[in-house]
Amino acid sequence: MKKVFTLLAALLIGNSIKAQYFCTENKTELQYVNYDEAGQSTSSETMTVLNGKTDGKGSKAQYLTKIVTNKTKNNTSYTLYNWSYDGEQTICQEDLVYGPYIKSDSDPSKYSLQVRKEFAEDLKYKGDNTFMIGDDAQAGESIPNRSYSLITNMLKHDVQISGASYMGYEKVSTTAGKFDCIKISYLQRTKIVLKSETLRVTEWYAKGIGLVKLETYNTKGEPHSKKLLVKIIR
Repeated sequence: MKKVFTLLAALLIGNSIKAQYFCTENKTELQYVNYDEAGQSTSSETMTVLNGKTDGKGSKAQYLTKIVTNKTKNNTSYTLYNWSYDGEQTICQEDLVYGPYIKSDSDPSKYSLQVRKEFAEDLKYKGDNTFMIGDDAQAGESIPNRSYSLITNMLKHDVQISGASYMGYEKVSTTAGKFDCIKISYLQRTKIVLKSETLRVTEWYAKGIGLVKLETYNTKGEPHSKKLLVKIIR
């Protein structure tokens, strides 16, 4: 009997490991708060799960994100995250074209791959902002560099992600609950025309959820910003 329980436990552990780092339960809302270097709230985000699907080939979902910035006019913006899982790794790409498309007062229901391609050409989007999390990721394992660029508000933005690696696993507690997370850290260099900024970014992701916590620091090691998952509505 003991062997049976041991086998069942092993199977359960194995199944829990093979799971995506995002939610596929449609209409689930993940609510976040963003903070500045002083710990003051600067904005809130609500990610709504759309088009969640799981089959024999893996899983897919989109996170439609509404961002509301505090104490500013025209303070609402949107972005879209495309998630997928192939049985071995989670893949996520923020659709950097979706926000400008919505801002142009275009109909969200008419957004398509063709529209995205046309807007990407107008914004001169180049590169790749996709990141991946492997099921068997180990502490110290490096993650490939990536870079991308686009023009927004008539200014060219160049972003480079380098020195990324897995930092192991940690438990993270927020008002939304307690989560077992994989920890990732990397350097992000953003250049806008002649001005550039480099930040150390650390992120925590939980399976079945996505991002739980994010912290950024400047090159002197001083706090720059933070994002926390504060509530989950199913």
